Amino acid sequence: MKPGLSRKRKRLAALTLIVLLSVAGTVSAANTRLFQLVQLKFQDLHFLVRGRLPVEDIVLVTIDPKTLGKYKELLVFWHKYYARAMEAAAQGGAKVMGLDVAFVVPVDETYHVDHDSRLAAALVATAPTMPVVVGYVPEAMQKQQEWPVPVNMLANALGLAGYANLTVDEDDFVRTQELTEEPTPGAEELGARSLAMRVAEKFRGEDARWQGEELVWQGRTIPVLRGQRKIYINYAGPPGTVPSVSLADLIEAADRGDWPQVERWVKGKAVLLGPDYEEDRHATPYYTLFGGSQRDETGRRVFWNTAGVEIHANTLRTLLTGEYLVPVKGWIHLLMLFAVTVSTVTIVARYQAVRGGIALALAILVTGGVTHLFFRQGVLISTSQLLLACLLALIGTSIYRMLTAEKRGAFFQSAIQVFVGKQLARSLSESEAISLSGRRQNVTILFTDIRGFTAFCESKDPAAVVDLLNEYLGEMVSRIVKYRGHVNKFIGDGILAMFTDEDEGAEPGDHPVRAVRCATEMVQVRVGSFRTGAGLHTGDAVVGNVGSRDKMEYTVLGDTVNLASRLESMNKEMKTRLILSQATYEGLKGQVETVLLGQVPVRGKTLPLNVYTVKELVASNVPEVGAAAAKH
Repeated sequence: MKPGLSRKRKRLAALTLIVLLSVAGTVSAANTRLFQLVQLKFQDLHFLVRGRLPVEDIVLVTIDPKTLGKYKELLVFWHKYYARAMEAAAQGGAKVMGLDVAFVVPVDETYHVDHDSRLAAALVATAPTMPVVVGYVPEAMQKQQEWPVPVNMLANALGLAGYANLTVDEDDFVRTQELTEEPTPGAEELGARSLAMRVAEKFRGEDARWQGEELVWQGRTIPVLRGQRKIYINYAGPPGTVPSVSLADLIEAADRGDWPQVERWVKGKAVLLGPDYEEDRHATPYYTLFGGSQRDETGRRVFWNTAGVEIHANTLRTLLTGEYLVPVKGWIHLLMLFAVTVSTVTIVARYQAVRGGIALALAILVTGGVTHLFFRQGVLISTSQLLLACLLALIGTSIYRMLTAEKRGAFFQSAIQVFVGKQLARSLSESEAISLSGRRQNVTILFTDIRGFTAFCESKDPAAVVDLLNEYLGEMVSRIVKYRGHVNKFIGDGILAMFTDEDEGAEPGDHPVRAVRCATEMVQVRVGSFRTGAGLHTGDAVVGNVGSRDKMEYTVLGDTVNLASRLESMNKEMKTRLILSQATYEGLKGQVETVLLGQVPVRGKTLPLNVYTVKELVASNVPEVGAAAAKH
């Protein structure tokens, strides 16, 4: 298998694993209570972004601060006002009324009044034209045999009762509403209904029924949550969105015979009567951190939280309009999780930080936009789960990129050191820039060459020559590295090396000593039949990058380099293996024993130069070396 293909497969496998782990992590987190609460908050945001929806067939008759200020009796004795409102709404053409008021105990016998009978009479009188669904609290109804309340008994007998309990989530927000009690196995008829469900049935003149596990109404399945008999409330807007009229205003208009006004308020509509004051308000998706109320531009008091009667109205509106909010099917949601994670992994793995960040931000915005568009169509997709999957994929891919980047960085750093040397590699790492530039340094240049290499190659197989040459260069380079030098380049079978004060572990001015000791070892090492000659010179040289933006080379330039090369080439004539210049000799400061070979003319120099060699290399043939030097 090709190395490139193998790397691609490993990369694909790693990224695929990140996708799978991100999706699995998201699904696991979705089952935790904390994340479920976060998910609900994200769901609430859709309502805020969407804005208000029209409410056409519903009106609230509210027990508001104005009504409380006008009628001074205790609320427990307000039966006559409810009765009058029922009669007025019926005469004004309302189709159905729901009373979000619980009547817990009888008052007639205890207080010798006719309130219970007055309300019951109004219920019976309005039933033919405007059924009135009476709300109740199931817990209180258990005491009806002990404390029978006439209006409750009548409502129950006429099928006009609906429980007024609100369905509250774990965070005390009202986002859903239970519609009916748990059905009897095999039964089609519904048992007790919620206030909104019963009002909706009376408004449309048709009862809902069970078909297996499906709740069917008007030929359409109500998408109750599985096993819970409740629906998500599709709120039309924040508190005050549902049209309302004060109970006091309705009664006042009816008492003065202003029936056109009453009709404008209630004709053809479902009327819900209930409290709209601070003590009966609940947190909904439009909840804010503020409490109490404020004045709007007309001076009317507007509460931050939503009245219970308006929550029932929003449930009723959801039923009447059929604009349900239905969670997306599990397999579709899983596909979307995979789509988000694959997109995130692809973006993070493919692009650099800035471009990747922009692309990822756009992907997140698109994700939020898509889930909101689905929300507007009545499909609930967990934005928080998609974003969590995106976050997990982002973290996983970033860690993968960091680890692989470190590995690649170490590889390329090693490669740079191999091809251009440690010094340049360190310089590039520190400057983080590549430029065509150079600077002057005091260096010792070492040139080496193989004696008789050309003749050797003529009679050998090329592959064998390459193998021997690589073995030889490996031995030579190991010596240069040992003395902390820098191999600048290979020139055929020759080596150009450089020693400076900037070499790792170098001491100021020690580069001539290191270079001479290195060269001494190199010329004494035998690799096969190869013999090495070396030349050294110390002086200033220009060190830097030359070439173009497309191709450049790190090299050393100047007369110092040229002289070292010429000294190396003189070894054959002088029957030596190593020659060093006067400048290099002076840089040794007596730390290496040398022998003066004499003064020799050097091409490019007007005056002869003193040249030296290391004493241990000529200890056995000094006269021969001296004779060779004398010829020059």
